[in-house]
Amino acid sequence: MSSGRVIGLEAAVAATLREFGAEHPQTLEARVRLALGYREDERDEDALIELEEVVVVRDHVLGPDHPDTLSARHELALTYFHVGIGNGDAPLPDAIGAMKRVAEGRARVLGTAHPDTLASWASLTFLYDRGRQRDEIPALRQRIALGWEQIVAEREQWLGPDEPDTQFARIRLAAAWEDVGRKQDRVTLLERVIASWGRLAAERERQLGPMHPDTVYARERHAYCHRWVGRTDDEVSLLEQIAADHQRLLGPTHPRTLHAQVQLAARYSEGGHDVAQSIALGERIIGDVRALLGAEHDDLRRLRGTLIVGYAMTGRSNDALALAARYPMSDDPP
Repeated sequence: MSSGRVIGLEAAVAATLREFGAEHPQTLEARVRLALGYREDERDEDALIELEEVVVVRDHVLGPDHPDTLSARHELALTYFHVGIGNGDAPLPDAIGAMKRVAEGRARVLGTAHPDTLASWASLTFLYDRGRQRDEIPALRQRIALGWEQIVAEREQWLGPDEPDTQFARIRLAAAWEDVGRKQDRVTLLERVIASWGRLAAERERQLGPMHPDTVYARERHAYCHRWVGRTDDEVSLLEQIAADHQRLLGPTHPRTLHAQVQLAARYSEGGHDVAQSIALGERIIGDVRALLGAEHDDLRRLRGTLIVGYAMTGRSNDALALAARYPMSDDPP
């Protein structure tokens, strides 16, 4: 059975096909999104068909080295792997060969210090690991780390040290350093990320006010990145402040207030931080979330899942079943 998300993606493909035609970039991009939706729903053969057809068209219209063609080939290589999971890993060599060609193409067209090239190398290390070709991995990881070092240096110079795109590159570099054994460098860099998000959040609050979406986004990122250095109490405290400010300034039933509280309830639950607090908050707001945001809203889905997990963690299986029945979703199993 198709999920609600896949049904929507199928409708989007049909609409773009009618309006623009089979070879239009918007149609092809809609088909890529549909393929990824199929893959998430474990409909790997359907994903394979979509991506193979997109690659053929983009090869013809754009050429084999166009970034959009290479992007579709990247997803096709990963789909070969997904198909292999269900077939005893038989297509794994196909996945590795296809990903190597994508990585070589991206390095040639985009350069060795481009996020897309580094993403293909990272996918290739994963496939090598699954294929037990681990001798290839250390050199690839070093190349990935060097690539992200160059990207971080460029973004610090061109964008500034506190801009979001600089922070995202630093986070990827921190992960690359972890992979090559530079654990202390990773921690030091992540502390810089935390400080940068804090400065950006403070600057946006001065310029835009505490409830502007850009300010809230920076505050949320500042909170979230504390978990990477084990400072979960600081993360939760910052999220509590964000939720409290929403309630004070926007009111308890504003959609953005409810969103902030849903995020907080989920964070209480993660890692067993404070499951009782997660359940108490979730039970208090789920009726408003359903009534004000709708029966299929992503925030309701997340809160429902958080409560079900919380009930399971505390031995309340009957409450979990009752909640699932009270707040049904269109893609629930029959």
